Amino acid sequence: MKFVHLAVAAVAAGAIAGFVWPANADPIAMDQDVTVNGIQTACTGIGDEAQTDPRWKAYPVRVEFSNGGQQYLSGAHVTLAKGGQTLTSFDCSGAWVLFKVAPGSYKVSATVTDQPGAGERSATFQAPASGQKRVIIVFPTAKNQ
Repeated sequence: MKFVHLAVAAVAAGAIAGFVWPANADPIAMDQDVTVNGIQTACTGIGDEAQTDPRWKAYPVRVEFSNGGQQYLSGAHVTLAKGGQTLTSFDCSGAWVLFKVAPGSYKVSATVTDQPGAGERSATFQAPASGQKRVIIVFPTAKNQ
């Protein structure tokens, strides 16, 4: 049996929009290298181990979730797309998502699962040929909307 998550978010114009996506059987495991729909990825946190783990530096893209007040947020439904085509979509319980992707232009979208009304946020970025690109997606809080 396949379940469907439904998140309802208030958009800037004040209208209400619903976002529906099929649920994964389980969120991807924390601090593990996994391949989801052919894209190597990792879901991790922000502790000392996550920041010093040498595996994470090998990923050319690090996506971080923040509330705009310099505080990390964890737990998001994440979608990675290229050229308008969804490459992968999954749930991550950490504050960082890492992607091993070829150089090029991508779009990452996320909905923080425990922030009702925060809505979906996205960012476009260029994956580098070397080094690591840091992408920050900010979800406004009541104070910074």
